[in-house]
Amino acid sequence: MEELKKNITKTLLYYDIFSHPLKTDEIFSFLPRNSIAKKDVENFLRETAVKETAPFAEKDGYYYIKPAQENVTKRIEKENYSLKMWKRAALVTHLIKRFPFVRAVLVTGSLSKNSSDPTSDLDFMLITAQNRLWISRTLLMLFKKIFFLNSYKFFCINYYISEDNLVITERNIFTATEIATIKATYNTELLNEFIRQNDWVKEYFPNYVLCDPMLHSSGCKVNNRKSKIQRLIEFCIPGKIAAAIDRRLMCMTREHWKKKYPQLPDSERNHMFKSTENVSKTHPGNMQKKILGMYSQKLQEFNLEVGND
Repeated sequence: MEELKKNITKTLLYYDIFSHPLKTDEIFSFLPRNSIAKKDVENFLRETAVKETAPFAEKDGYYYIKPAQENVTKRIEKENYSLKMWKRAALVTHLIKRFPFVRAVLVTGSLSKNSSDPTSDLDFMLITAQNRLWISRTLLMLFKKIFFLNSYKFFCINYYISEDNLVITERNIFTATEIATIKATYNTELLNEFIRQNDWVKEYFPNYVLCDPMLHSSGCKVNNRKSKIQRLIEFCIPGKIAAAIDRRLMCMTREHWKKKYPQLPDSERNHMFKSTENVSKTHPGNMQKKILGMYSQKLQEFNLEVGND
């Protein structure tokens, strides 16, 4: 049982970075090892959390790393605020899905975990048609700059992938968590296919159930109906011309990042601003690296091995 306590602590420590206590079902889903039944985990949590020597405790059905009991109140407040954010996400999705070659709109970040607060961005990941990713991205970026003054408060799209390339190659606890909690606001079917093609997540969370409604149901009504406006616009753009435009836009974006961040080594710049035919990833602050570093530090503070990173 000592091993189980370590694994539970590891799970809670990752979410402690975000001041986000977990419920029993969530802990079970995100355990890094699969060696015990769910009922036994529930019993162990209940019995261990009351002990003074335990690294975690329980309040109102939420488990947290001691002594941060106030995080339970924070999570409840964030869950309530997230209800407002889901309404905004639905409105923004209603707009985004009409842009040419957008095939799915997915919510990531804090809202995907129902953990938004007034400072949170509305983060989206888009799946586009094959060989049309850069057309979709460019049109959406121009629209946002013109009508929303490029504000991240309205929406932020940092990740684009094409429907022929659904497998995420970066594999660590950060990306695994994002995939295991991602939610669709448009095209649930494509979301489920995305999850199935990234079943490597189970290497990090063996108890995780692919397409689990508990983790992947969004906080708003999902409208999977295709846009007539989108189909009309796409019909008017010949295939060969569209493919040529797409390639040109990709090359222009690469040059833009190179000129904007000349001080960065090519390897670091290409990681932060990945620009390929079927992937566009933009993370200027390299949040993933920061989170993984914070998690590693927390594990060291509790004398726990890093394991999968």
